[in-house]
Amino acid sequence: MYLTIITSGERNWSALVPELTCLGTAPTRDDLIRLTREAIALALEDQPSAVPRLRNVNDLDADLRSDLDGSEEIVFLTPAEMNPVSLEIEHALKTAGVTQAELARRLGTSRSAVNRLVNPFYWGHSLDMLRRVAAALEAELEVKLTTKAS
Repeated sequence: MYLTIITSGERNWSALVPELTCLGTAPTRDDLIRLTREAIALALEDQPSAVPRLRNVNDLDADLRSDLDGSEEIVFLTPAEMNPVSLEIEHALKTAGVTQAELARRLGTSRSAVNRLVNPFYWGHSLDMLRRVAAALEAELEVKLTTKAS
């Protein structure tokens, strides 16, 4: 879990995850928490074995610690879960050398719809859309269910 400094302002909430240099703002605390967890996941995407080092405020850099006035909330956040289906679509696009705009054209949909499909925090993929994406990329679609180890 990553030490996160949260502050509230007149119009929004702000967060800082010092050891990952993630900054964010949002209109509500709940939105801020969600967006910060997503930012943590994205920051860790290329370093899956990273281990959080900051355990408390005393572990912060002295300059940052001196900027704190006590009104901040210190929380520890876990990275948001990333959807492997979205990551797989992004990988298939790169492998096929197809842009999101070209995929949108092939699917007869908007760029924003394709952008949503590759968003690692989107969980609304339909099997029909996955079939259409596979056909548009001339790729095979495999769906696999496995039992959980008990």
